[in-house]
Amino acid sequence: MTKTSPSSAVMAIAVMVVAVALTGCDGARQALTQTKAAPDEFSVYTRAPLTMPPDYGLRPPSEAEAAARKTDDPQVVAKRVMLSGRDIQLQPVQAATPGTSALLMQAGVQNAEPGIRQTVNRETSAFAEEDQNFMEALMFDPNPGVVVSPQKELQRLQENQALGKPVNAGETPIIETKSKAPLEGLFDGWFN
Repeated sequence: MTKTSPSSAVMAIAVMVVAVALTGCDGARQALTQTKAAPDEFSVYTRAPLTMPPDYGLRPPSEAEAAARKTDDPQVVAKRVMLSGRDIQLQPVQAATPGTSALLMQAGVQNAEPGIRQTVNRETSAFAEEDQNFMEALMFDPNPGVVVSPQKELQRLQENQALGKPVNAGETPIIETKSKAPLEGLFDGWFN
C-alpha cells in the first residue's frame, strides 16, 4: 500500500469537484469551448428597435401628417378595400410601357368581368352542396325516424310518476331504423 501526500489527495478531490461542477454548467461549457450560438428563429421583431435620432432638433410629425402617412400605407389601403365588401373598379394602367400595354391587351384585361369572384363563388357553392349531400347520404340514414316531442314526453313521464306506473308504461316512443346507410355498421366490432 502506497501512501500519498495530503496535498496530492486534496488536489485530486479538488479536480474531481471542479469536473463534476463544470459538467452541469452550460455557461462554463460555452465559456471554455467555442460553441456557435445560432440566432433564435422565433424571436421576430414586428417593429424595428428604437434608436436615437441623429439630430435632436427633429420634432415628431403633426397629427395631420401622421394621418396622411397612415392612409398612404399600401397595407392599410389594401385592408380597407378587402374588408369593405364593395367591387373594385378597374382602372387603366397609367404608366405602362408599350410592351406591358400590348401584353395586357392580348390577355384581355379590358374585357375582365367585374364580379368574377361572386360568379365563381356562386358556381362552386352548388358543387360543395352536392358533395355535402352525397357524404350525408353515405354516412347517415336519409329517413331519421320519428321526432319525439319533449313537452309531450315530459307530460307522459310526470303522469306515470304521479300514478305510480313504471316509466315505460303507456305510449312510449321507440326509435326504429328501417334501413341502414351504405357504410353504416362497417366498422362495428373492430374496436371492441
